[in-house]
Amino acid sequence: MSTMGPILGIDVGGTKIAAILVDHDDHVLAARVVPTDERTLDAQVLDAAASILDGRAPMALGIAAPGQVDTESGVVRMAVNVSLPAIPLASIVQERLGVPAFVDHDTRAAAAWLLQRDGGSGSFAYVSVGTGISAAVAIDGRLLRGVSGLAGEIGHVVALPGGPACACGLQGCLEAVASGPAVARRAAEAVDAGETTSLRADAGPADVYHAAEAGDPVALRIAAEVGGYLARAIRGIVLAYGIDRVVLGGGLTRAGQSFLQPILDALELERSQSALVRQALPPAVLELLDPDAQPGAWGAVVIARSGLAAARSEASDSSRGREVANG
Repeated sequence: MSTMGPILGIDVGGTKIAAILVDHDDHVLAARVVPTDERTLDAQVLDAAASILDGRAPMALGIAAPGQVDTESGVVRMAVNVSLPAIPLASIVQERLGVPAFVDHDTRAAAAWLLQRDGGSGSFAYVSVGTGISAAVAIDGRLLRGVSGLAGEIGHVVALPGGPACACGLQGCLEAVASGPAVARRAAEAVDAGETTSLRADAGPADVYHAAEAGDPVALRIAAEVGGYLARAIRGIVLAYGIDRVVLGGGLTRAGQSFLQPILDALELERSQSALVRQALPPAVLELLDPDAQPGAWGAVVIARSGLAAARSEASDSSRGREVANG
């Protein structure tokens, strides 16, 4: 029996915060999912931590957060979908809980978990499609981070010039036309325009995909257009990095085949039109992650364990350095 304490992982999303507490052998001791609210992010994370810990003391806490994440300082900036100002999230949480806290980008954290699950090697992209859209890429077992902390923010690449306004300040970004809120907005616009549909003006993304599965023409059109935008983004990632596997996660994947099939159809059309795309995108390039897998929360656990290991290694190196200096 391990005497090591549990690890807490917290995943901050646009509409919810998911937390899991796991032991040394990855047995889940407790799990919580709570909606986000208007309070500061640190307050929400601390409340989520308190509710799941219930008096237990973790060895460390990992936080998977959206936006521009500085893993060294623990500062999170420009999380446009949760209206988050720059905040030293890791240090605030660490001070309040009295345990080491580490933070990384949510999608990159999920990819780190996938990489670990696959044995720490391989090349793939993880694309999360929910309130926002982002990607993380692993090449030969190493996650790409870039120099700005914004690597993988494909949701803010323009997909429809002159299209709807995006929270980032541009128009027609991928998030503005293919995220969960974009799907809901398109349904409301169709209802307001008097189109024949079973959808209501307050339909959510799940309602749209359910209606598409039932053959609703408006819902089918929305699903097909969203699938086309996402297919082009996926094609761009595959061609840019030479990978042959893309894992899809995030809230919209809960729609299952009605979400996935339009993407597959759009990719197949592109494959039929281009020998180069046919070569780059094998038919089995896409994998739909189990929507209940909680990759962000598990990724936060990976973040915490990696942070602890790095801190111990640094302390050990420092100790050896002092021994050498002292003869």
